[in-house]
Amino acid sequence: MRAYKFLDAAGRAPFTSTPWPTDEWIESARVVPCREGVHAVLPDDLAHWLADSLWEVELEDPVVDSRHKVVAARGRLVREVAAYPDAVRELAAVGAWRTRDRAVDALRAEGLDALADAFAAASTLDDLAALGADLDESSWATSAAALAADAAHFALHGLPAQSPFVSVCAAGHFAAGPDGDRAAYDEGYAAERSFQSAWLVERLGILA
Repeated sequence: MRAYKFLDAAGRAPFTSTPWPTDEWIESARVVPCREGVHAVLPDDLAHWLADSLWEVELEDPVVDSRHKVVAARGRLVREVAAYPDAVRELAAVGAWRTRDRAVDALRAEGLDALADAFAAASTLDDLAALGADLDESSWATSAAALAADAAHFALHGLPAQSPFVSVCAAGHFAAGPDGDRAAYDEGYAAERSFQSAWLVERLGILA
């Protein structure tokens, strides 16, 4: 099976620090999702595991399906997805602006039009990040605004996973509304992760 593997800047699996050589198979004695085995991801779940680099991998059957991942006993790197570093930075910016738009809607819903206008007028990620400095996060809408500023900050200065994670949390926060509906939060969070994965698939020309 062909799948994908995220690695850190040193070429290691982010959660286990296992080095992945470019010219040999990685093997595991057992396949236990989240504990043992060679873990990888299919295109529809890419955004759940963002890290420094993305590789196409080959997994030897049998392959076990698990939540947002697949696991096998053997796997090897096939090729690095060269366009990924630029793409994940672009994704962070896309997410920050989507989060800003949700924040503007939330602020207007609470009657905070002046603050909504300030966020709507932001034209750069630096401008958007700076708006978070003096925010009072005591309401649903101002918390949404703070998340937009954070998403912009991490898009500029964070690790690959940070800004997209803030964006999905912001989508959940907005969906939950002032009453904090947990089921709506989960739906909003999942929908934004799906959007991010689909965006990456299209941007990178991956066959889903």
